[in-house]
Amino acid sequence: MKKFHFMISVIILTVSLFSSALFSQTIKKLSLDDCIKIALKNNTSIVSAKSYSKIAQAGLKSSIGNFLPTIGAYSQWQKREQNMYTIRFDQLVTSKESYYYQVRIDQPIFTGLRNYATLKQSKAENERYKNTLTWTQQTVVLDVKLKYYNVLKNEQLLKVAEEALQTSNKELNRIETMEKIGVVSRAEVYQQKVRVGENKLALVNARNAYITAKTHVNHTLGIDITEEIDLVREPIETEVSIIDIDFDNSVEQALQNRLDFKSYQNNLTSTKSSVTIQRSAHLPSISFFGNYSWWDVQFPQSKRDIDEFDTYSFGVSMNLNLFNGLKTSSNIQQAKAQVVAAEADLEQAKRQVILDVKQAVLEIEKAKENIDVTKENVISAEEDYRLASERYRIGAGTLIEQLTAQNSLTRARVNRIQAIYDYKYAITVLDLAVGRLSW
Repeated sequence: MKKFHFMISVIILTVSLFSSALFSQTIKKLSLDDCIKIALKNNTSIVSAKSYSKIAQAGLKSSIGNFLPTIGAYSQWQKREQNMYTIRFDQLVTSKESYYYQVRIDQPIFTGLRNYATLKQSKAENERYKNTLTWTQQTVVLDVKLKYYNVLKNEQLLKVAEEALQTSNKELNRIETMEKIGVVSRAEVYQQKVRVGENKLALVNARNAYITAKTHVNHTLGIDITEEIDLVREPIETEVSIIDIDFDNSVEQALQNRLDFKSYQNNLTSTKSSVTIQRSAHLPSISFFGNYSWWDVQFPQSKRDIDEFDTYSFGVSMNLNLFNGLKTSSNIQQAKAQVVAAEADLEQAKRQVILDVKQAVLEIEKAKENIDVTKENVISAEEDYRLASERYRIGAGTLIEQLTAQNSLTRARVNRIQAIYDYKYAITVLDLAVGRLSW
């Protein structure tokens, strides 16, 4: 019987350990770098941008091929119902079969600058989609970082809410004890209970904000929002290294580095090349050709059979469009209009870059001030709460004063955390705005 109970205990222990190990394996522990790697792999916008980049690379390869010769081969075997008469080595022969093959080469010499303009356009399009891909990756990295920081921020806010509730519960217990011995009134007990209830509501809201923030991380990473993840905690920053930002220098960096702005520059280059392509229709096209063919009524048995019946030709051809129903003029007009539109898009993109930098700098300046103010507020609120609690303990103050001081301390700590992460957000956004966001 003892042996049986021992075996049951071992089985239960094994199952418990296995279940615990299995549960721990289902929770992913992710650092910021891990989150970025997962998002870059799963994000659908990046998948789409990569596909367009590959299409542009294929287009570039095709435009390079326009400078290369075209070589083609053709062969044919034919059998007829009736005999066919032909002269073969000065003799009349008949056959129902015939054999033929041909090799032809065409090499463009001049295409009215079309090939050169097409190559330039393809290079611009290739660069454009490469820049678009990298810019898309940067925006995804920004989104991941902000969502990641938001989880850490809400986690700290949750701790503040838990501490506030714990403090108010302890104070409630102390006041209830004092009420039993007649030191405080029943009204003060109810006042503290109201404060406990408010802290409970604040804790519920803080917990919900934390869970929501984690859900948004899952969504950004492209994984199931119900999948449990655990983010690697960063050290809690009580002090922030403040950096000075030069607006003019930041704008200059942005116009040099921003890949979305470069994409608009690439698009302008592409549309200008399109004008040259359309104008090339007014110019002649010149190409070299060479042709070699062989025909006989029987399959060649020797080199003599080939030499006797083969032919070759080569030369230069020119093609000039004289009139095509005003299509060329219409195409040129459309291409010029596209250039004007591309120039307007580029100017608007430049304005957007400057606006993005300005907004980021303003957010940083605001966050700097908030960090300084909230630091002082936390120090003052902690001292105020300490003094209010001490006055109430010795009977020199009221419960309302203590509750007010506790509420101010909680709000000061929340504002401090918010200010620190607002600064982190602003710095990250500025990195993207000036085109230096890396991963």
